[in-house]
Amino acid sequence: MLQSLYIENFVLIDHLEIDFDPRMSVFTGETGAGKSIIIGALSLALGNRADTQAIGPFAEQAEIIAEFNIENNKLAQNWLTQQDLLNNHQLIIRRTINQQGRSKQWVNGRPTPSGLVKELSQHLVQIHGQHDQIRLLKNHNQLLILDQSGDHELLLKQTQEAVKEIQRIEQAITDLMTAGSMGKEQVQLLQYQLDELESLALTDDEYETLHQSLKTAAHAQDLTLTLDHAIQTISENEHNVEAQLAQLIARLNSAKGYDFSAIVQMLEESLININEAHQQLQAVSETIDNDPDNLSQIEARLEQINHVARKQNVMPELLFQQHQDLANTLATHADLANQQQQLNQQLDQATQAYQQAAKQLSEQRQQAAKSLARKITSMIRDLGLPEADFSIAVNHQSDAKPKNLGNDHVEFMIAANKGQKAQPLNKTASGGELSRISLAIEVSTQQQDNKQAFIFDEVDTGIGGATAEKVGNIMQQLSLNNQVFAVTHLPQVAGHAHDHLLVSKSSQGQYTTSKIAHLSEPQRIEELARMSGGQNITAATLAQAKEFLKTGS
Repeated sequence: MLQSLYIENFVLIDHLEIDFDPRMSVFTGETGAGKSIIIGALSLALGNRADTQAIGPFAEQAEIIAEFNIENNKLAQNWLTQQDLLNNHQLIIRRTINQQGRSKQWVNGRPTPSGLVKELSQHLVQIHGQHDQIRLLKNHNQLLILDQSGDHELLLKQTQEAVKEIQRIEQAITDLMTAGSMGKEQVQLLQYQLDELESLALTDDEYETLHQSLKTAAHAQDLTLTLDHAIQTISENEHNVEAQLAQLIARLNSAKGYDFSAIVQMLEESLININEAHQQLQAVSETIDNDPDNLSQIEARLEQINHVARKQNVMPELLFQQHQDLANTLATHADLANQQQQLNQQLDQATQAYQQAAKQLSEQRQQAAKSLARKITSMIRDLGLPEADFSIAVNHQSDAKPKNLGNDHVEFMIAANKGQKAQPLNKTASGGELSRISLAIEVSTQQQDNKQAFIFDEVDTGIGGATAEKVGNIMQQLSLNNQVFAVTHLPQVAGHAHDHLLVSKSSQGQYTTSKIAHLSEPQRIEELARMSGGQNITAATLAQAKEFLKTGS
């Protein structure tokens, strides 16, 4: 929902800050007053191409800030979460453009490319005008519109899961064929290398352990002498540290005339540490092998490992992993035929599951198409196309490549007049017809959990009377679950709005500016009277305006 719009130095607008009703709002005013400027400013904020000609004469750059509440818009929330841009339920989009054509864009305070903002805008605002129906004319979007109206989410999910399974199996087959694409000579080489590693029987971390053992063995004699001296000094010679310290503690404990208890406590703690050091020195001493043959054995083992590593062109510390990888590769190759047969069977089963789900999905779509077409036909007949017949063709292509949305080609069709053959919408419908059809589609497919803003820019051109009344009523229906904006010249439409905004133009010095104001109820009646009766407002036109306003109450 669009909460507010801030515009500065854009076309005829010097400075404007305006809040919007969450339901239905209309913009009215004299021709040329600048009603469509608001839509242009919002479109610029939503990532449309920036044009320096849109910069007003009042400052060096144009700036537009659009603030949305997306509490009831799950699609926008999900998109922002994926881009790490979600900020609770508030969304602020800012755009600036200067005279040099440099444009900047921010989403929730973070610089964001306009292309991404335009992607986000699809979940926020749908703009419908006589010449803005590209979305409606694309078959992919027609398919999405149909799915939005149907009750087949489970089948859609099953179809998508089946496609994922097919893709997983196909990738497994590709990987298997890559692993098994070795020639006989390559297999023989790998087998020779594996046999060599099997004979080496290297264990995990053995190479690093041997290097540490080599350092110890190389200094075994010096280490043995050092350890013996340390052990003797601490505990085993005639004047060892432990004995002397114990004697000192006993003498201090028996001394008279002064309390040495605190010092004795420190000395006792030192004695405990000395005893612990003694035990650890003995433990280290027991691990030292002073046998000269031990050093030779370690060096020989390391040379054996390094020799194999050089032959196989692998770092010595990676030989253990090389052993595992070769074993896995050759095992995979040996079992290639069996695995490929199993995967082919799995692929057949997954393809059958997909085809079944896609066929059921197509059948559900055909039912949904009939129901949606009836609703749209009824609605567009009320909107000034009394003989129109809207239909939705769902053609299932069973032999096509599996796709996430199934194998259906969806085409919106219309026969605008009685006796005509239905033709694709993008070949026959005029701009005005497309606008009304689009309005009917939006009302027929609106979602409770994805509240968006819909902007209708003079889609009521060329109609009047009872048809205009019905257009206003349908827009009001759409505003029950969505936010609706309408630029209109028809009082029958404007009377349905919950908020009426008047766009006016005035001259200030050397500049002409556009202003927008919320109208009170008396002001609305006067504006509706002007729209229906021109500048000469009479008691009759005022009475008629009050009747128009009742429809929006």
